[in-house]
Amino acid sequence: MKPTNLLFYLIIFFSNALSAQSYGNEWIQYNQKYYSFKIVTTGIHKLDYATLSNAGIPLSSFTSANIQLFGREKEIPLYIEDGGDQSLDSGDYILFYAERNDAWLDATLYESTDAIGNPKYSLYNDTIQYFFTWNSSSSNLRFSEEASSNYSNFSPSDYILFEKSQFFSNYYNEGEKSSDASSSFFTSGEGWGLTPVNGASGYTWNFNNVFLDNIYQGNGSPNISYNAVVVGASNAAANGTMNHHSRHTIGNSNFIIADSVFNGYKAIVVKKSFPSLTLPSNGLTNLKVSIVNDLGAVTDYQSINYWSLTYPRTPNLGALTSGSFNVSNGVNQSKSRIDLSNTAFINPYFFVLGPSPKRIIPSQNGTQKILLIPNSITDTIQQVVFQEQNTFTSVSQIKPVNTSGFFTNYANLSLENAVLMIYHPQLKAASEAYALYRTSNAGGNHTVILANVNELYLQYGGGIDKHINGIRRFAHHIYSITTQKPKALFLMGKGIREASIAGITVSGPGTRTTPGVYNMSLIPSFGQPSSDNCITSNLPGTSKWTPLIPTGRISVSTNQELESYLEKIKQHDLNQDQTSVYNSSSKDWQKQILHFVGGSNAGQQQTFQGYMNGLKNTISSADFGGNVTTSAKTNDDPLSPAELTKITNRIQEGVSLITFFGHAAPTTSGFEINIDEPANWNNSTKYPIVITNSCYNGNIFQNSISKSEQFVSAENAGAIAYLGTVSLGISSTLYQFSNELYKQFSTVNYGGSLASQIRNVIQNIETPVPNLLAESTCTQMTLNGDPLLKLNWHTKPEIEITQESVSFSPTQLDLTVDSITINLELKNLGKSITDTFQIEVSRNFPSSSIDSIYSFFVPSLHYKHILSFKVPLEANIGVGINDFTIKVDLPSFISEQYDEIGNNQLTKTLFIDISGIEPVLPYEFAVVPDAAITLKASTINPIADFNTYRFEIDTIDFVGLPSPFHRYATVSGLGGVKEVLPSEWKLSSSGNNAPFMAEDSVVYFWRVAVDVPTKLWKESSFQYIPSKTGWGQDHFYQFKNNGFSGIQYDRIDRKKYFDPLTKTLTCDVKYSGGVPAIYYNEFSIDGNQQEYGICQYTPSFYVAVIDPFTLKSWGTRWTNNATNPPTVFNPNHYFGNANDNSSCRNRVEKYFIFRQNSATQLAAFEAMMDTIPTDYYILVYSPMTTLYDQINTLAPSVFSTFQNLGSDSIVPSRPNMPMAFFCKKGDTSTVIELFSQTVGEDIHLEADLVGYSNIGQEDAPLIGPASSWNSIYWKQDPFGSVNADTTNLSIRMYDANGVYQTKIDTLFTPNDSIVTLSNLIDANQYPFIQLNAFYKDPVGFTPAQIDRWHVLYAPLPEAAIDGTTAFTWIPNKDSLAEGEEVKFAVDIKNIYSVPMDSLLVNYWVKDNQQQIHTIAYSRQDSLLVGETLRDTITFSTTGLQGNNVLWVEVNPYINGSLIETDQPEQKHFNNLMQLPFYVNGDDQNPILDVTFDGKHLLNNDIVSPSSEILITLKDDNPYLIMNDISDTTRFGIYLTSPSGVQKRIPFVDGNGTTIMQWIPADGQTKRFKIIYTGNFLVDGKYTLFVQGSDRSGNLSGDLEYKISFEVIRESAITYMMNYPNPFSTSTRFVFTLTGDEVPDEVKIQIMTVTGKVVREITEDELGPISIGRNITSYAWDGKDEFGDQLANGVYLYTVKAQINGEEIKHRASGGDGYFKKEFGKMYLLR
Repeated sequence: MKPTNLLFYLIIFFSNALSAQSYGNEWIQYNQKYYSFKIVTTGIHKLDYATLSNAGIPLSSFTSANIQLFGREKEIPLYIEDGGDQSLDSGDYILFYAERNDAWLDATLYESTDAIGNPKYSLYNDTIQYFFTWNSSSSNLRFSEEASSNYSNFSPSDYILFEKSQFFSNYYNEGEKSSDASSSFFTSGEGWGLTPVNGASGYTWNFNNVFLDNIYQGNGSPNISYNAVVVGASNAAANGTMNHHSRHTIGNSNFIIADSVFNGYKAIVVKKSFPSLTLPSNGLTNLKVSIVNDLGAVTDYQSINYWSLTYPRTPNLGALTSGSFNVSNGVNQSKSRIDLSNTAFINPYFFVLGPSPKRIIPSQNGTQKILLIPNSITDTIQQVVFQEQNTFTSVSQIKPVNTSGFFTNYANLSLENAVLMIYHPQLKAASEAYALYRTSNAGGNHTVILANVNELYLQYGGGIDKHINGIRRFAHHIYSITTQKPKALFLMGKGIREASIAGITVSGPGTRTTPGVYNMSLIPSFGQPSSDNCITSNLPGTSKWTPLIPTGRISVSTNQELESYLEKIKQHDLNQDQTSVYNSSSKDWQKQILHFVGGSNAGQQQTFQGYMNGLKNTISSADFGGNVTTSAKTNDDPLSPAELTKITNRIQEGVSLITFFGHAAPTTSGFEINIDEPANWNNSTKYPIVITNSCYNGNIFQNSISKSEQFVSAENAGAIAYLGTVSLGISSTLYQFSNELYKQFSTVNYGGSLASQIRNVIQNIETPVPNLLAESTCTQMTLNGDPLLKLNWHTKPEIEITQESVSFSPTQLDLTVDSITINLELKNLGKSITDTFQIEVSRNFPSSSIDSIYSFFVPSLHYKHILSFKVPLEANIGVGINDFTIKVDLPSFISEQYDEIGNNQLTKTLFIDISGIEPVLPYEFAVVPDAAITLKASTINPIADFNTYRFEIDTIDFVGLPSPFHRYATVSGLGGVKEVLPSEWKLSSSGNNAPFMAEDSVVYFWRVAVDVPTKLWKESSFQYIPSKTGWGQDHFYQFKNNGFSGIQYDRIDRKKYFDPLTKTLTCDVKYSGGVPAIYYNEFSIDGNQQEYGICQYTPSFYVAVIDPFTLKSWGTRWTNNATNPPTVFNPNHYFGNANDNSSCRNRVEKYFIFRQNSATQLAAFEAMMDTIPTDYYILVYSPMTTLYDQINTLAPSVFSTFQNLGSDSIVPSRPNMPMAFFCKKGDTSTVIELFSQTVGEDIHLEADLVGYSNIGQEDAPLIGPASSWNSIYWKQDPFGSVNADTTNLSIRMYDANGVYQTKIDTLFTPNDSIVTLSNLIDANQYPFIQLNAFYKDPVGFTPAQIDRWHVLYAPLPEAAIDGTTAFTWIPNKDSLAEGEEVKFAVDIKNIYSVPMDSLLVNYWVKDNQQQIHTIAYSRQDSLLVGETLRDTITFSTTGLQGNNVLWVEVNPYINGSLIETDQPEQKHFNNLMQLPFYVNGDDQNPILDVTFDGKHLLNNDIVSPSSEILITLKDDNPYLIMNDISDTTRFGIYLTSPSGVQKRIPFVDGNGTTIMQWIPADGQTKRFKIIYTGNFLVDGKYTLFVQGSDRSGNLSGDLEYKISFEVIRESAITYMMNYPNPFSTSTRFVFTLTGDEVPDEVKIQIMTVTGKVVREITEDELGPISIGRNITSYAWDGKDEFGDQLANGVYLYTVKAQINGEEIKHRASGGDGYFKKEFGKMYLLR
């Protein structure tokens, strides 16, 4: 056996500790300059003046005595030849002893001294750096000279101690293993040694030719010391518990030095001694290390790392010119005398090492060199090194540390809470940019310590390049001296393991044995398998597994790669800006998570799915609230194109986290579920964290590019970080790790840095009981990414509702439907909400002033929550446009991230188009100028089916019997505008024609309904006044629907009376401040809730004021900024209250809030009480508590205020508990005051409200819209015997949104007018007005009677969708095939006498997901009086599978308003149309066809290496022709190579090269074609997998196309066999051809058994020949060359085939047995 190395030197004992040195930098004085140089050999070295001077060292600035040298973290003694002048000048030099690197520092990485596997061979490097410096001291360490001249006074020693040893570096022994999992910590025996040998049948390493030269065996001879390390390298079954047996023997008698039985991967460290006489006098060792095969082990692999023998030797050097030996102190004499013989010195140097280093000057005694060595006062043995002067090693180069010569004193930097960033000089520029970013505001304002790893090797790593202690001890040092520990250890650069390990876990050799790989490794890691987590774990006094500092690495090799990653980090951090805009388009992706589940069989798949479901439950809950999409493996095939497209789109849109659980595989993703290459994700700025629970995928410590690096290093794409194990993954411990990590993500450390979360996971899993499987998972899950990055997180929740969040069902409404279901999807874009919050839904009916309000409570919201509830249809008032206003958490009790109000509320329109019809013209209460009036009505559904509609008109309304005037008319037709001309009326009493001509000033009532037995009538009225246009009420029945307060409308008497008002006030006050109790604080009037909830938790008075006339609550001041200009409500209702003007809810509130902990607020409360008029009702309540004590301190007059109102119980001494107070100001008999008497007691108050009986008011409906206001006329009559009544007229003005702005008050005189109304009211500003009459009669108690009131104005236009002439819908069906094109047209008419300006019409489709698809349509020209617009719009049904609705809106609402339209108009309900239609999804599978060079293959067929593969997909859907480049994404084409690596074939690769061509389908063939020209460079079997889908996502069949084929590049041909054989009529020829070329000459000769050729068949006759399996198209008919039939019998045939004139090689096949000497037989039997 050839030894790796053979050394002769004294054994040096290793120590696990660094003596007093804790971090390895204690020898450095940071104010001194240091110059470093490399030591590669052991021996005496020479550093001369020239070398020092050339390095720029200022030698003249210090003396020789000031010089120091350091190596191995200690001062090295020097011998300086300076001529005695204490100055280094030309020719002067320094001598010192230096040692090449071995495992001296590696020992600190093991848990004990005995654990080191190979003390002779470093884990990292053979080279070490020493350091030159100088100081002001003159007592630095020197060799003192010691002469040997008086040697005769001393007795010579009989022996010296010599070492002979051998170490090995062929193979790296990993140490402890379990189930193929290996510890990353350096365990006993780990290190380099011999390649393991299987000794199951016995094996012996023979070192029997080793001699211990000149062994001393005389009197006093000490024992020989033997040291060795043997390690187990297998763990096979055996007869007992042990499966290894090793034995060490020596000498001719095979003396047993050590005999060990052990188990598994443990090490046997041998430290033994034996007498020197055990060996023969010639020193032949006959050393053997044997594997003894007596345990019955199936395998017994063992390795030996090194052996060493230290023995007594006579002082015979055997002509050595350099080396070392040990000497013992002289016995009974002060010096040891060594008489060296057999020397070959000319000018030797002898140095004694130790605390008192000396240069021994020998004396000559004949041929002997005599040494006198003073005894050591500290040790019994001293080391002596010797070397011939002319063999000294000269140091040729020395350079200053850090260029400047100064080490960085990291202890003097700002270190608290720092980020330690370690970089390699190769990445200096990008690393500095990265550090600068991390110190910026955008980068987190971190304190960054940027450390050059090369300097760390010098300071903390013993001067050994690539030694992990450089980083490890640096990080430990910083950690130890700081109070606020480092946030992160960030390693910037690729690292490659030191060990060379064979197996699937690694790729290529390690750094220790391969210089090229060594240079590729920029930042090393710890141990084998490499572990970044272990760099700062298992330090003295620390946890074993858990790193002291959260650690991460970015595995890059160039500045460009690091700069690219930095850009991704900047984008990632920007996405987490907590002040950025929060909406679905920017933030929803951050809630998305992808799970991929694998498994090699059904059992594993079920187990892994269970694991992932557990992770899903965790991440879906608080605080992350993720939305998990799972893709689970069910077979070995790749994902289908449809599913892959879905996943690709999801990744492209953005996901926060991708987690794999299953097996590693040779695929694009490295996982058994294959997704696209990360570089193709197209997910710029939205990068996920990727976690792989599998084997090996996280192994970035190899010299090839790992999957982890591919994912993270993809520029502007891929992942932001990758977490995976570098070695074997055990499913149970991987799940344990990921489960803990998901808890960190979700709740425990939500928003924490990824590396800190990983550190916490390890800490939580680690147990004091050894568990290698859990340990290896924790230490080897490696983060490739910035340790500071965070999984997308949010400080607070962010609730969002959008128009798409709300839907209504059923979609088809008719009178059989009694309720509507409202579906509301709530979304939280931020942190989970875990508290209950409220939802308020209010409904505004189209034909009524009635509103309905519904309240709901939601207990939590992580991501999405669907709330469904029913409301009654209310067909009598609900037909038409219903506005549903939804408010979520308003007022806000859930503090939100971005917008507390805007995205928490919306108004959604529901157009109920039950077959009905509404009066349109004349509009309600119209004053018309012409007697010949055409009545017009619009159907609710303007394209309703054919129907008959009945119109009626009378001079009275339709209650009771009709008048003799009563007329009717019927109109039949399709939906739209229905009209009755004056000539079309019939008299109801007789049915005779009765044309209608209006009479002056007569009021007419008319109504219309669908002519069915049970009619749903809609009524209106108008009045004819010649030449006048406007509005008026002039008939008692026209007043019936006015708003009355305090007034009774008596139809029978045709009178109005004062109405005594009596209502009940209730108030609930809650003690609890929790949710939902706080929402239940409320007050109501007659069961109608006025206000609810609280605003903040500050104790407050909630004050309600109720008008005694209207019994309505006062409202707070509020500015509606949604209108333009903003609208102010209740401008005079500001009393200093805390909830003024949206300070609480963004609306008018019905109570006024005053804080009890503020003197200013309490003073405002008192001032408001003084302001409230007498006789007004006052309610004051205080939920949760009442701060009587603070009120008494801040504003004691508050108690007097209550007393003045009638209170006798609200006093300072009351306990601080809830209260409620009620009174009618000025009437102390009405006082009610209630208080909580015990803790937790709620309050319920009830009180009667009684209004005045001599006052009341009447509100007319809203009048307008008007283009200009002209005049007002009115007339009223007194009522009662005593005429003491008065009436005030208020003209209230409303803006375009229908919001009240201001009013004009005047006395309602008996008969008067305002003829210049336009001077008072600008219709452009106030297009609506309302008349209000306020009646008062304190004497007669009878209100005056309005006879009439009229407002004359210029009205606005009126357009309507009119389906009377039918609408166009092509194709003429309501169930369409996806992809069909639709053409639609309908009439839009101006049905009034006023022209419309340029017309805006909106068309859109709402799909079954409530998504809006806008159809482009430009603004049209003006629509003049009587004109009709009919345009055809076209849209595609692609992507509209399921139920859809086409919407048309003429003159649409704008600016989010539900009142303001693009241009002013009278009505809007007839401007809306909806048309449901259904799109049938294409569910037919397209047909996939694949050919190779035009042929269909059978499995395992042979093909040409350059085969043209044609893939066609035929889809019979004529509307979804695949003719666009985007259709290439609908294919998944994968090729598995002979090595088992599966890759997706792209159409265009990353370099822009076209790999596959595509040809679009046309309308005739409907075939989409793909052409792939193979370039199969390796022989072997390939597998092609093809799956395609059409534009509807239908896959190409239930089974994917999967074919295996073989490529054989060498041209060869099998024998041609004829078939059938025998034959009667014809036979063909069957053969297989390999290679890439077909023969250019083929000839078949057929002959008789005598050899006569009867027929020759050439290649031209045979027909086409292709690579692979062939059966000729030509069939021989048994005739000869002349066409004559041959006789029955046996015929022979042979084949000649050539390419380029050379015979083609024969390919063996199963048919070879039928041929002899290349001749086959055929049998002709007719």
